[in-house]
Amino acid sequence: MIFTQEDKLDSYEDIMERAKMQIPLYCKDWTNFHPSDPGITILENLLAFQLNQQRQIASVSPEVEEKLLNMMNFRRYNNKCARVLLQATNAKTPFLIPVNQRFTLGDLSYECNRQVAIGGNRLNGLYSVTSEGEIEDLSLLLYEDMIVERFPFGKEAKAGTAFYLSMENPIEQGDEIIFYLRHAHNEWRNPAVDRKFVNTFGEIKWETYTTKGFVPVTVHDYTGGMVASGELRIKQNAGEMAEYTFSNGKKGYVIRGTLEESDYDVVPVLNGVFGFLFEVWQKSTESTCLTFAKEKEIPLYLDLLEEGYLRVYCKETDGKYYEYNAGEIKKGNRNFDVEHVGYGRFIFKFPTSIAAGNDSIKIVVYNEKMMRQYRIGELYGFDDQEFDVRVENVVKESFSLLVETEEADHSLSYSFVKPDRVGDGVLNYSLDENKGHIVVHDAGNYINSTIYVCGCAITQGEKGNILPGKRFSPEGYDSDIVFTNPAPGEGGRAGETVKELSNRFLGDLRQSYTMVRESDYEKLVKQIPELCIKKVHAYKDENSNDIYVTLMPYSDKRNQGISKLYEAVISEYLQSRRMLTTKVSLVQPVYVPIDVHGTIYVKKNYKNCEGEIKDLLNKALDYVEGSQNFGDVLSFHDLFHELEQLDCVDFVYDFTITPRDRSRARLNGMDVVPNNNALLVPGELYVDIETNIEE
Repeated sequence: MIFTQEDKLDSYEDIMERAKMQIPLYCKDWTNFHPSDPGITILENLLAFQLNQQRQIASVSPEVEEKLLNMMNFRRYNNKCARVLLQATNAKTPFLIPVNQRFTLGDLSYECNRQVAIGGNRLNGLYSVTSEGEIEDLSLLLYEDMIVERFPFGKEAKAGTAFYLSMENPIEQGDEIIFYLRHAHNEWRNPAVDRKFVNTFGEIKWETYTTKGFVPVTVHDYTGGMVASGELRIKQNAGEMAEYTFSNGKKGYVIRGTLEESDYDVVPVLNGVFGFLFEVWQKSTESTCLTFAKEKEIPLYLDLLEEGYLRVYCKETDGKYYEYNAGEIKKGNRNFDVEHVGYGRFIFKFPTSIAAGNDSIKIVVYNEKMMRQYRIGELYGFDDQEFDVRVENVVKESFSLLVETEEADHSLSYSFVKPDRVGDGVLNYSLDENKGHIVVHDAGNYINSTIYVCGCAITQGEKGNILPGKRFSPEGYDSDIVFTNPAPGEGGRAGETVKELSNRFLGDLRQSYTMVRESDYEKLVKQIPELCIKKVHAYKDENSNDIYVTLMPYSDKRNQGISKLYEAVISEYLQSRRMLTTKVSLVQPVYVPIDVHGTIYVKKNYKNCEGEIKDLLNKALDYVEGSQNFGDVLSFHDLFHELEQLDCVDFVYDFTITPRDRSRARLNGMDVVPNNNALLVPGELYVDIETNIEE
C-alpha cells in the first residue's frame, strides 16, 4: 500500500529494547549492556541505519504519490472560479459592460470574461396557452418582491401546452440571451451531472415569432425540461423577430416553449423567472493577454488599461511575435498608435506590414502590482528548474508565460506559453496554482530565454459559491443600476493538495459501487442523478438469489407508481452494479388503506378532541408522508398507547385496525404487516367520540 504512515513504525527506543532482550539468546556471556560498550555502540548504529531505511521505504514523497495516483486516473482538481448570473435593474438606457469589469461583494471580486450589452430589453409578460387556445397570465413570476407558484404548462402538463416569454424589444439576429427559471420544488430532485440532464421528462420545442411566423431557435436547456432550477441559453438565429399579439390583447416579442411530450414525475411549477442575465466569474485579474486578428484599427473597452501598463506584440511574416512600441506609424518601424476616447475606451492602430491571421496581434495588460513583479527569471535548461510567481490561488486556465528570446540578429522575439504543453522544442512547465510555483520540466528551444508573467488571475475558490439575492457593486463608477444574482453561485473550488487528492482516493475506495446487501440497493437507488426518490425498499426472495426493489417517487400526484422512464433509468443503473449471480427486478409500489373502528371516551371540557384523535390516526397510518417505509409493521399496541396518552382522552373502550386488502397486508395478531412493496395509507375512520359511560 502506497500510503503507509511513518507514525505506525516502531520508535528507535522500542527497537533497541527488543534487541537487548535478544542478546542473551545469541551470547549468554555478554552481560554488559552499558552504552559505552563497543558492542552496544555497533548495535545502536545498525539499528539506526535499519530504522532510517524503513522510514525511507515507508515514506513516499508528494511528487511520487501524485504520479502514482495519476496512474490510477486520479488527478488534482485545479482552482476553479465560481460562476454567477447577474441581472441589472433600473437600467433606463442600454449600455456596455467592458471586458474584465469588476463587481464586488464584500471581499469577493467578480469579473466579466467578455464585453456585454445590457439594459436594452426586459420581460414584460409570461403566459401559458393550452392547445385549445386557453390563456393564463403568469406574469406575477416576474415580481421579485412576491413569491408565487405557477404552472408553465398547467397543473396537468398536457402535451400541446405552450409557455410564452414576452419581451419589450426584439433580440438581434445572432445574439445569445440567458434566462433563469427557478423551480418551486428543486430540493426533491437529485442534481444532474455537470448541470446536463440526460433523461427527458418533458420534450419542449423552442421557437420565436418572426416575420415568417414561429421559427425554431437554438436552446441549451439546463432545467431538464423545467424539472429543476436552471438557465436557458437561447441563441436567436431564426431571423428578424416580429411583434406578437395574444388573445387577451397583450403584445410583445415572444419566445415560446411548446410541450411536445410529457412524462413528468413532478409537474413543472415555477416561483421565479429572470431574464437578460449575464455571466461573471469570481476572480481578480492581475494581467490579461488579449488576442486579435489583423486589423488596421482595433477598439478596446477595458478598464485595466487605465493603469497604463501594457505591452503590444505583433506577428510578422517569419511567424514570430515582436514587441511594438507606441509611436508614429512609419514603414519599417515596429510602432503602433493608441487613442484614448473615454474611460476604459481605447482605439489601437497598427501598420499593414504585420502578418495576416486570427492571432496577429496580442495586447498584454498589467495592473500596477503585477507590473512590479512580472519578470520571473531566466531559463538555464536543466531539468525541473523552479520559479515562484509570488501570487497564490492562481486560476490555471487564465495563466500563461511570456518568453523573451534573443534571435541571431540580436532582436528579441516573444512566445506565449500555457502550462502543461508538450511537443518537440516546446517549453513544458507545470504550475502549482495554490502556491504560485512553477517547475520547468523541459526548456525546449528556449534555453537562456527570459520568462515573464503574461496572463494571471486569482480566485477564492468555493467562497464564490454565494447564495442568491446578493447585491453587487460595480467597481470604478457610481450608478443607480442595481446588480443582483437571482441564482446561487456555482462551480467554485480551491485547488487540491496532494494530501486532499490522497484522501479523495481513499474515500473512493470505500465508496460502494457494487450492490451486495439490501441496504446497498436502497442507498444507490436514492442517489441516481436527476430522479426524485422519496422512499425505496429492497428485499430478497428467501428461496432464490433474486432481489426486488420498490420505490415511491416524489410527486404532486397521490400514490404515485414507477413510470416507464423511471423503470428504464433505474433498471439500467442497477444492472451495471449488481452481482453477476443476482437477478434484480423492480416491483410497483402498492398503497393499502387501513380502516379504523372504535369508541373513544374523552374528558369533559376539552375542545377539538375529535380533531386531535383523527390527526394522530392519520399521521400514524400515513406511510406516504410519514417516516415509515415499505413493509414496516403497524403496531396495534403502540397506536393504542399513543391514543391513551392524548391529554383529551379518558380511555379507549373499543379499537381495531384492519387492512382493506388482505392480499397486500395481513394481520399478525392485532398488528398489520404490509407486504414488502406496500405502504399503508389512512382509510375510513369509524371512531365514536363519547364523554361518559351509561350505567
